[in-house]
Amino acid sequence: MKVPFLFFAMGVALLAQVGQPVPGQYPPGTYPPGTYPPGQQGPPLSIPRRGKKSDSNSDTAAANKTFKGVIRVLEAKSFDMETEDTRILTIQITDKTVKPAELSLGDGVDVEVTQDKDGQFQAVNVKVNAKAAQEINANDRMEPEGRTAPPPTIMVRPGPTHDPDDAGPPVLKRGKPVARASSKADEDDDAPAPAPAPEKAAPARATLERTAPAAPPMNPRQAFIEKARAAAATYTEGLPNYVCQEMTTRYVSETRQPNWQVIDVVSAEVVYENRKESYRNLTINGKPTKKAPEDTGAWSSGEFGTILRNLFEPGTDADFKFAEDDTIAHQSASVYKFAVERLRSSWKIWVPGQYILPAYKGSIWVDKQTANTLRIEMQAQEIPEEFPRIAVETAIDYDYVTLGTPEKFLLPVRAEVLSCARGSNECERNVIEFRNYHKFTGESTIKFNQ
Repeated sequence: MKVPFLFFAMGVALLAQVGQPVPGQYPPGTYPPGTYPPGQQGPPLSIPRRGKKSDSNSDTAAANKTFKGVIRVLEAKSFDMETEDTRILTIQITDKTVKPAELSLGDGVDVEVTQDKDGQFQAVNVKVNAKAAQEINANDRMEPEGRTAPPPTIMVRPGPTHDPDDAGPPVLKRGKPVARASSKADEDDDAPAPAPAPEKAAPARATLERTAPAAPPMNPRQAFIEKARAAAATYTEGLPNYVCQEMTTRYVSETRQPNWQVIDVVSAEVVYENRKESYRNLTINGKPTKKAPEDTGAWSSGEFGTILRNLFEPGTDADFKFAEDDTIAHQSASVYKFAVERLRSSWKIWVPGQYILPAYKGSIWVDKQTANTLRIEMQAQEIPEEFPRIAVETAIDYDYVTLGTPEKFLLPVRAEVLSCARGSNECERNVIEFRNYHKFTGESTIKFNQ
């Protein structure tokens, strides 16, 4: 059984994985137009499943379940179905599956499934249910794009798994919010600028042409966020090809009060070439492995720019509000709180057999001089009650790094992801460090005919 752990790419996912989507993309296939927000899909966070080795009794198949939903991705041997509670289930089709001769993207269906011990779903019976598509698509409509999806659910925690005087599941150590008395100037920061004074009446003329009044000036705090948005949009444009060492220490805690135990240490060389990242020389506890990183346990991707770009994408429509000024990584920064609605989210949190694209909120630290982002913190919101994880959050720190040249580049130096299971005290934590950055020169091999 793969060791579970949640870490953010910030895609967040933990649990043994099967058919993990390519980071930064949807699973194989294409979502129908208008179904998901424009722009690149957020990196997935993979959370492998933990647990003791099951005995013969525990391997007995559980009772079949039936889900109502809409087909969003359709492959020869599987399909992704968005359910009423906003989860997206990946359902395998076997030779024994009873189903209509033809299925299409956007079909409403009722699907009877079995679920194995690793969380994977297999279809037993698939029936077309046109009413299901109408209900789900009509419940949550966005204008003007016309994107449809189920309504967000309110996350209701099950009975507390901790003592009344306990603080509950652990949270990542967040930035240093300092309580301070608000001033009149601060209160006015986010207030709309006053309307321009009315123009003096001009002499009446038959041919008088009146021009529209000038738009009010943008609030300075919001103007700075727009500058940060522009910096994020061009973030990867100026990055050269480089290579660095990624060290991921994976922890687990199974007690009410966190008691983190090291699971393993995963090391890999990350090669960033032509705006794409790849991994090589992967080791676990110092021993080489041929497995892909996401197949070794909890893994994440996106720290090298995807998360940052997605947050500032116009399609994400994040709501930024100035919070305070701070100092981080020896740089003066402005801190903004932000929130992203579920329908605009591209943050994929994946566990075997299913994933969600949750609403999320957090904070961002922006360098006052350059408008570059120095830190991002994100916490998932409105997690469906049937999803196996009850809490997911991540943080990424950026700093100016030399690649062996006088010029410095803004790059990730540390990241952390935390995930807690629903209905138990089990939590997973990944701590990632990026070291030894240097320029990468592509290797080539010349072969001569003999």
